[in-house]
Amino acid sequence: MSRRVAFLTALIALALIGAAAAPWTFRENGLSSALADHMKERYGLDLTVKGRSTFAVLPIPRVKFEDVTVRFPDRTLQAEGGILRGEIRIMPLLFGRIELSDFDLSDSRITASARALQAVNWSSAVKSRSRTLHARRLILNRTSIHWTDLKDADLEVEELVIRWVGENEPLTAYGNATWRGERVFLTEASIYPDRLVSGSISPFRLGISAPAARVSLQGEAQLGRNPGLTGESSIEARSVRDFTRWTGVKLPFGSLIQALSVKGDFSMDHRRLSWPSVSVKLGEDELEGTLAVRLDTERPVITGTLAAEGLDLTDLFAPFAQARTSSGSWSEESLDLARVTGSDLDLRLSAASARLGKLRVEDMAASVLVRPGEIEASIGRADFHDGSLKGRLSLMSANGMTEFKSQGTFTGIEIAPFLSSLGEPRWITGQAQGQFAFEGKGTNPVEVVRRAQGRSTITVRGGELVGIALGDALKRVEKHPLLASLNWKGGRTPFDEAQAQIVVQKGVGEVTEGRLTSADLTAELKGEVLIVDRTLNLKAKVSSAGSPSAAAIAFDIDGGWDNITVIPNARSLIERSGAAKPLLPAAPVPANEPAPQATAQ
Repeated sequence: MSRRVAFLTALIALALIGAAAAPWTFRENGLSSALADHMKERYGLDLTVKGRSTFAVLPIPRVKFEDVTVRFPDRTLQAEGGILRGEIRIMPLLFGRIELSDFDLSDSRITASARALQAVNWSSAVKSRSRTLHARRLILNRTSIHWTDLKDADLEVEELVIRWVGENEPLTAYGNATWRGERVFLTEASIYPDRLVSGSISPFRLGISAPAARVSLQGEAQLGRNPGLTGESSIEARSVRDFTRWTGVKLPFGSLIQALSVKGDFSMDHRRLSWPSVSVKLGEDELEGTLAVRLDTERPVITGTLAAEGLDLTDLFAPFAQARTSSGSWSEESLDLARVTGSDLDLRLSAASARLGKLRVEDMAASVLVRPGEIEASIGRADFHDGSLKGRLSLMSANGMTEFKSQGTFTGIEIAPFLSSLGEPRWITGQAQGQFAFEGKGTNPVEVVRRAQGRSTITVRGGELVGIALGDALKRVEKHPLLASLNWKGGRTPFDEAQAQIVVQKGVGEVTEGRLTSADLTAELKGEVLIVDRTLNLKAKVSSAGSPSAAAIAFDIDGGWDNITVIPNARSLIERSGAAKPLLPAAPVPANEPAPQATAQ
């Protein structure tokens, strides 16, 4: 062969290779029509191509269609616009048929109906898929998905790859999309469709991550009469508050809880999701027990029994603490329980040590109940400062009003350490016992307190009053009444028993009974506790135990709850002084009595 012939042959070969590698653009619809017929026959899809159709042979036979529309039957799903690419199977091409081994749809807009997709006979579709040769991969790029019957569920898919090679192989998927302004990653998903439709058990894996939460599931899935999932789960939320704000999912106390994780074996069907053995991490606290979610009710119901060594419940009691402002006054903000009662909750808690705000209890058994517009927290038992307590708090909203109820009992509590835990001075010691019950109703905490009513009793035995020596004060008032008001503070007053009973009506507590007794003296307390203003207006009368009239001294107790003042009553001291008593003004004459008349001497 001459050089000229060889050179010409090489040029022809290069031309043929270049022609095969270069895409061919078709203005006619023959290529798109062939693919549309194939998609209708094989997948039941309607394909319409409005733009150009491009075909290339090398390196892999492939096609590209511009401005396409793909429709499922009955408008279950419809993709409009964008570019559809695919690789062509070689063997069918040799016989003049266009079949794609994969689909790549980009820059499209998909509209779908969740209800219609649920109604599709997927079992029949999967069985058909396993018997015939179908595309092994579907890729979505830069595609938006709009749901016609799901609120706020639209997605902006950056990439989604779904791959299923064929029978006895898993269907896998991965990708990422933007939902409600946050990027969500499908890190892994796999299942065996052919096993599911045949009634067998299929292994599955699912991993989803987002800035606010992460979910990882693996186990077994089954369809049939009792479809369900079983396996291991790990659910983590860096901040439940941020998660509920982002997703719109309503959870009990969702706006109050920070980090939360739930890990353990689980089972799920259409009625119930349950963890028979679960590990829950709430902030830094770790709890063990059981947990379940009922799904066949109008509102999901979360139930569980959990135990912990240490537990901080301050966040759960925040709605009660928010009744006061930072300055200490009662809040005028409207009470809104809707944001913390998103779904129903019935939770039993136990802890070796638990914190409720500033209070710490030991060996606690408690429960938290949440229903629409209602929160109830109760302590069945708890050790508290060498004693015990139990009680219940509840908030319930209806018709724009919120009703508050509380009741409880306590016994054997060392009162001085209790005051210290609240950050108050240790002005009294002894063991306290008593009970209380209060309730009120209003649109805000101020109104609730203004309408409050109830009753409280307390008894303290074997204690001391710290900062005042009433016995010494009585001795001074007997000898030098006017000097008793000077330098009266200091020392201690031991007592056998101190008790008080307060009856509250319309936000004002009246001390109906108040008494302190010891071997040397007795004291009586009367007056009012103004709950709305958080102030006191009390008077105490202290006298010797043997002869109440022999030596007595009165005290005025008033001021704010956080700044109480105790001052000897000046008039009572002056009246006991023979020299100073004439200096007192005459007692006013009652209006219905005549004034005294002067007489001549």
